[in-house]
Amino acid sequence: MVKLSIYPSYDDHFEYDGGTAIRQTRKKADETVWQNWLLFDTIEAALEYFNDCCDA
Repeated sequence: MVKLSIYPSYDDHFEYDGGTAIRQTRKKADETVWQNWLLFDTIEAALEYFNDCCDA
């Protein structure tokens, strides 16, 4: 699953593939400027965070 959050100066892309990690990629003008991995203890926690906190 992939969700996109749009802000005035950059876009955040969140990718979740069913494990215990969510990849966050920040892009500005189609150029990747930052990446981060959000790590969770359980699959359920990762899925809950993805559904509740990552903008649709």
